[in-house]
Amino acid sequence: MFYDCFTKNHYKMPTYSISVLKHQQRADEKYPVSIRVTHDRKSSYLKTDYYVVTQQLNKNFEVKDKVLLKLLLEKIEDYEDIVVKGLGNDVVNYSAKDIVEFIKKKQKEVSCIDFISFARKHVDKLFREGRDKRAKHIQTTINALVDFSGVELNIAKVTSNFLKRFEEFLRSERTIVRVNQFGRNVTTKRKPLTDTGVHDYMADIRAVFNESIDFYNDDELGDPVIKHYPFRKFEMVKPNPPKKRNIYLENIRKIMNLENGLKRHDLARDVFMLSFFLVGINTVDMFKVPYSSRKKGRIIYQRSKTKDRREDNAEISIKIEPEVERLMKKYVDPDKVRLFSFYKLYSDSSAFNNAVNKGFKRVLQEVNENMEIPM
Repeated sequence: MFYDCFTKNHYKMPTYSISVLKHQQRADEKYPVSIRVTHDRKSSYLKTDYYVVTQQLNKNFEVKDKVLLKLLLEKIEDYEDIVVKGLGNDVVNYSAKDIVEFIKKKQKEVSCIDFISFARKHVDKLFREGRDKRAKHIQTTINALVDFSGVELNIAKVTSNFLKRFEEFLRSERTIVRVNQFGRNVTTKRKPLTDTGVHDYMADIRAVFNESIDFYNDDELGDPVIKHYPFRKFEMVKPNPPKKRNIYLENIRKIMNLENGLKRHDLARDVFMLSFFLVGINTVDMFKVPYSSRKKGRIIYQRSKTKDRREDNAEISIKIEPEVERLMKKYVDPDKVRLFSFYKLYSDSSAFNNAVNKGFKRVLQEVNENMEIPM
């Protein structure tokens, strides 16, 4: 499918087509979507932020998803406007590659910066860096922003008043649509966020906005692309005080001696005791820490939550006490890839953490302990 463009004077303009190439399939079986720019019988490509699966393509490997098709055609129209307004008749002196570079340059101007698109690229970068938890948190925030503003958002529209309206949206009961693991749309209702929830979402938006300033603005050259900063006037709500997280010694003994027989219940009990004996190791690290981290009666690992923020990479060394040996043997990885075998039971650390949290709620009920413990 392509989009031809001629002017009234009939000087030849580039043509644009939606391109999906078979050899570019990723490990997750998705294909990147590009826009092919053809001029004087030569082509160059502009990457988009969109990916498709086989079900969204026809037998000729063309995009058939109507919603995505509409978005891509709108993007092509944007490219056409950039070229017509920016180059005009001079386009005859440009190659396809030159035109692509011209479009890229113009897109860096504030009027062309899509905040949603930039945020998604930032999330992808975090995933590549192995900062999955942070990436997923920001991804959730951006999904809420899309619910509020739509799939595209000019960064110039992200003002203090916009943030106030977004906060009002987060504090309201809202209906959202998400795609489940089977590719189907699922509609659910979300409760209003608390002060803590609103604070966390706004902190994510601020972090991404700061990243966009670092990316587009060059302080040394002056004349910044992004000239406004909405958080200067927007007052961030303070999070709620943290809930009680201490637990009485007698209840630790009760948890240690609980026998229920239910798989999730026993898993939660064991993970809690592992965390207790191993000085607060969290579920993400339990899930990921390699087998080689056990050395001479100690566990030496880098805490995932803070390793990117500390010069020592948040290295932690814990003595393995006799009381924890039984549990470590119970969950040892027979393949000696990771310290514990949890990765064989759950798809990722989030699924593992969710299972533990659900089981631990039952554990706390049995010991009559009213509290929350971050695992």
